[in-house]
Amino acid sequence: MIKGISRPALLAVALVMAGCGADEKVQKISSKDYKGPWPFTVDSVDLLCEGQSPKALARTSDGTIYALNGSARSVAKEHSWADGQDITKPDPALPGVKMDYSNIVQLAQSLCRGA
Repeated sequence: MIKGISRPALLAVALVMAGCGADEKVQKISSKDYKGPWPFTVDSVDLLCEGQSPKALARTSDGTIYALNGSARSVAKEHSWADGQDITKPDPALPGVKMDYSNIVQLAQSLCRGA
């Protein structure tokens, strides 16, 4: 055992590392750096992309992964992903409608293309 690190802590690190592919590309985006109205109720997210039919994902600081587009939502249940609408602010100009984050989806999908 590594000195100063408990077995449960080592196991947690191993599980996190197992979930991160060596090729995983992540782009952190925050309300401070974002140009335009920030659409989420959290201050920042890590954008991710997965698969051939690009699944746009956002990971919050608590580790929850949110499906941001249709191809991600279609498999969200089997991956235990939450719906991106859950962290989306209401649109102040359109009562009853959530803010648009399609440009954030495009940023996430660009990670699949290696851009």
